[in-house]
Amino acid sequence: MLLPIRSVPALHSVDSEIFTLRYFQHCMQCTFCHDSCCQYGCDVNVGERDRLLELKTELEPFLGVPSTEWFKSEVFEDPEYPTGKFVRANTKNGACVFLNRKGRGCGIHAFAMATKRDYHSIKPMVCWLFPVCWDKGVMRPNSDVKDDLACANTGPTLYEGARDEIRVVFGEALVAELDALKKQVDAGQLATSETVKAVLQATR
Repeated sequence: MLLPIRSVPALHSVDSEIFTLRYFQHCMQCTFCHDSCCQYGCDVNVGERDRLLELKTELEPFLGVPSTEWFKSEVFEDPEYPTGKFVRANTKNGACVFLNRKGRGCGIHAFAMATKRDYHSIKPMVCWLFPVCWDKGVMRPNSDVKDDLACANTGPTLYEGARDEIRVVFGEALVAELDALKKQVDAGQLATSETVKAVLQATR
């Protein structure tokens, strides 16, 4: 019997490839990709959008982009987001509108550090969980990892890189279960193909 995880997004399974696929992880030390993972913009939960807009007086001059240009107007329905809805961040000059054009990496993250805020409170969750994501109750690798992530096949596994962030969203119980599943994968006791999913039964 699958036990639901009392959080949003609610998960029932994990794609075991998060334990085997690798990426560079230390993005700010990267010297070759030029923030390529930020080229498409991102999905932003409507609640996250509203929190960012509340900070527009401070954030606009930091980003150098007016808040009217931050988000696309279309709102998508999705029950896996905390508000049940999300929007897309715009792109500007071939990169996410929130890219830090005064330096490297995410401008929202840089703003949070500069203003002594916890970036989890304002940065879109899909960005700080990357390259792990979720879809229809399954925790899985972001499709960019296989399609065009410049730093794929280097560094730690996706799970190792995202473990602390997964804890922030889902809590210690899920991380403990994922740790146990990782040991099974490492020992060859679980298949690692994309179509094989290990059951998550932790509750928060």
